[in-house]
Amino acid sequence: MNDQEEKYFNKSQHQAQGILNDPLKTKELLHKVIKKTDGNEGIFDSIWEELKTLVRLVKSWRAGDYTNISKKSILLVGGALVYLVNPLDIIPDFTPILGLMDDVTIIGFVLNSVRTEINKFEEWEASIASPIVEAEEVFDNA
Repeated sequence: MNDQEEKYFNKSQHQAQGILNDPLKTKELLHKVIKKTDGNEGIFDSIWEELKTLVRLVKSWRAGDYTNISKKSILLVGGALVYLVNPLDIIPDFTPILGLMDDVTIIGFVLNSVRTEINKFEEWEASIASPIVEAEEVFDNA
C-alpha cells in the first residue's frame, strides 16, 4: 500500500467507525459493496470468495451473532469496505479496470492483516448448527 492509499484508507476506517455503529448504515454499506462488485467478479477474481466472507463477517458481527473479533480488525474490514464503495479514491472507479485495482490492493492488505480472525470466523460458521446463508444469498439479502 502506498502513502496515498494509506491516507485514503485511514479516512475510510474513520468513516467505518461511524457506519459500523449504526445497523442501518452498516446494511447500506453492505448493499453498496454488493452493488459495486456485482458483475465485476473477474476484477476481484483473486479475492472474490474472501470478499464475500468479509461481507458475511460484518453482517454476523453487526447482528451480534459473531463477536470474536477485535475492534481493530472489524474497523480494518469496515474501512476496506468503505474504501471499496468510494468512487473517488486514489484511482477513480470510473477509470476502466484500473479504477478498481487500488480497491483490490486495499482488500488484499486487509485480508492479510486479519487472516487469523477470518479463519476463526470461517471455523465458527462451519461449526454453528444452522450455517449462515450461502455466500450468494449474502449478496441477495445483505
